[in-house]
Amino acid sequence: MEKMNDLRDLLKHEIEDLQSVEDQILEALPKMIDKANNPDLKRALSEHLKVTEQHKVRLEKVMKEVQKGGEESNGKKKGILGIFGGGKHVCKGMKGIIEEGEKIMNTDISPEALDAAIIASAQKVEHYEICGYGTARTFARELGMEQIARQLEQTLNEEYEADDLLTNLAVMGVNEEAETPGSAGLAPASSRGRSAGRVKEKANREKELEPVSSSRTRSAGRNETGNRTKSIANNQRGSQSKSSGSPRGENGRGGSSSAKRTAASGRSSSSRSAGSSNSRSSSGGRGGGTSKGNSRGRR
Repeated sequence: MEKMNDLRDLLKHEIEDLQSVEDQILEALPKMIDKANNPDLKRALSEHLKVTEQHKVRLEKVMKEVQKGGEESNGKKKGILGIFGGGKHVCKGMKGIIEEGEKIMNTDISPEALDAAIIASAQKVEHYEICGYGTARTFARELGMEQIARQLEQTLNEEYEADDLLTNLAVMGVNEEAETPGSAGLAPASSRGRSAGRVKEKANREKELEPVSSSRTRSAGRNETGNRTKSIANNQRGSQSKSSGSPRGENGRGGSSSAKRTAASGRSSSSRSAGSSNSRSSSGGRGGGTSKGNSRGRR
């Protein structure tokens, strides 16, 4: 294999790798189609086989254009295989992916699970191609080869479409059928019907639960309101007790300390008044010491 010196050499290598990829896919797809059970999956793989043949032809044209540009710039003529020292290039990455897929297809597996496995293997193939074509397209743009970039991008978009189609087949029926072996051969529409039924059942269950949750919310609201009402009533009764504490204190039945102090102060004033009056009447204004002593004793 000759030394790769620049981006143009890398682009040639990517294109040659993709040519090997397409050759291997053209050989592997008929086996997948034969093994598939789901009619829509068979149809999708058969259509992609035709598209892959177009990809191979397109790649051959791209390689010629890349080679031609290289010859014009270097003034040297090299064959397609001469770029890498002769011998047909084999993409080992794609070879491994296909071998893994064939290994699963040849195991003891139910028809429904087999369809899901075929889709998984086919999507691994598509993702490898998406990576390869995307890289080659970017190299071509960087080198100013816009026409080559557009051709590579056309194939890239078709690989994206194939991958999306496989995803839809999987999620809209094939994977669900693999969950319950024995339903092989049902069209995805039937699976969608079952899925729609399950969604409807779930919605009905949620609707049935909704009144219960609403009643619980209303009950919680009533309890909260009741608690607030009780709290307000207790506060009102406490206020009434405080306001009525002063009269009970003045009547001698207990109450607030301020009421007790007020009553004591009233009794002291009465005692002083009585003492002063008795003192004046008994002493006639003289002998105040004895009267005052008696008055102080009473206080």
